[in-house]
Amino acid sequence: MSDDVLMESHAARPDRTLIAILSIIAAIVVIALVVVFTRGGPADVDPTTPEGVVQSYSRAMVASDYNTAQDFLASDVRENCERAEPNAIEGLRMTVTSSTVNGDTAVVRVTMEYGGGTFGGSNYSYDGAFSLVQEDRLWKVQTSPYELTLCYDQGLGE
Repeated sequence: MSDDVLMESHAARPDRTLIAILSIIAAIVVIALVVVFTRGGPADVDPTTPEGVVQSYSRAMVASDYNTAQDFLASDVRENCERAEPNAIEGLRMTVTSSTVNGDTAVVRVTMEYGGGTFGGSNYSYDGAFSLVQEDRLWKVQTSPYELTLCYDQGLGE
């Protein structure tokens, strides 16, 4: 009888190697989750540059913060703004492909990509352009791609 009791207590004791392996796996899973959920979005561009103004304006439009977006518009566009019906913009990824400054005007060309959805799927991608003017040493949006147009009289970027 004493042998049976001895075997039962030995079998019920967890294997230390198994516990160590499971602990390591759990730590790796926790680290992976922390990395996935804390990774940042796109890097912020200097907001005093044409690219930075495009980024700030676009972020405001995507967030439906039209009052902030309007602050990035050129004064003539802002003063004569007849509000457009902005599109609901979800899942927009935008990449600056080129930027040209010529005195007090600038053109920032972008590639805009939508889609993917939860399960992947097809993406829609096209090229657009923002034109900017410098007012009081600050860059302001004159025209933008259709999806990011706030005012009808803002026109469309190239």
